[in-house]
Amino acid sequence: MSTEGGVDTGGRKFWELKSALLADITEGGYEAGALLPSQRDLAAKYKVSRDTVQKVLGVLAGEGWIDSSRGRGAVVLRTPTVRSGGRGGRATRRVALGPLIAAAFTAPHVTLDAFTLTSEVLYTHLRAQEELIRAHEIRPPTTITVRMMVPSEDQPPPFPFVRGAPDDDRPQKHLRGIREYHTDSLVRLLEGLGRDIDGLTVAVDLKRVPLVPYSKLYILNEAEVVTGPYVLSERPITLNGGTTLDVVDVMGFDSPLTHSVKDGDPESQDSLAVSSWQRWFDSTWRLLAT
Repeated sequence: MSTEGGVDTGGRKFWELKSALLADITEGGYEAGALLPSQRDLAAKYKVSRDTVQKVLGVLAGEGWIDSSRGRGAVVLRTPTVRSGGRGGRATRRVALGPLIAAAFTAPHVTLDAFTLTSEVLYTHLRAQEELIRAHEIRPPTTITVRMMVPSEDQPPPFPFVRGAPDDDRPQKHLRGIREYHTDSLVRLLEGLGRDIDGLTVAVDLKRVPLVPYSKLYILNEAEVVTGPYVLSERPITLNGGTTLDVVDVMGFDSPLTHSVKDGDPESQDSLAVSSWQRWFDSTWRLLAT
């Protein structure tokens, strides 16, 4: 499939493979410096063509996740994590986003509020939980309630853009295509889970807001906040038909994140951070989002 603006997706299998590999890389399945499986093994494992594997590896290389130099395979370059505030006086620690979402799914009533640019990261991690529930590897919660805010179509962010070509709207169309694909896929994923799993009630709501998200925000079970600014970088993107553009852009998986958790002291730094972000989200959802 090709999404709006010519996102060179290579079809549903392309996005599924990219999401699976990014989840493995970002959640510790591969350490920095590790080799990914061969293209033949990836094609067999995920039941995709070698062409799809090559496209995904090419995009991951362009985004700076791997080095796929010919002759030595695909080498993982980095594995981002979340900086979590200390609890009970313990030192600051590093954790990954996936386990935080997985831990939230152990609650009987899961709530997730999110404000994101494309929903790609969120889709990747929720898909992992959906697969575990369907495989009966984890107990399904009783309820899952998700509220998502994404930018309004009439409020395009100032990125991505081609340096020296401000009128070139292809990068913006590329971004919209990615957002539409992952947002629609996330809604279908959760609604399908609610239909198929007995005893599970799912409510997922999407609204658009006339704001540019310079920072992503996740609020888990009204008790934890994961947030962090998008960081601009120069990188290539591939459009439909194979055209490559060098753009200034952000990558959701590469955003440095911090983690705050409510504790027994409502006046503690972490508790105030969670309460403040929840109030911001609730007010924006009620008064500004449509």
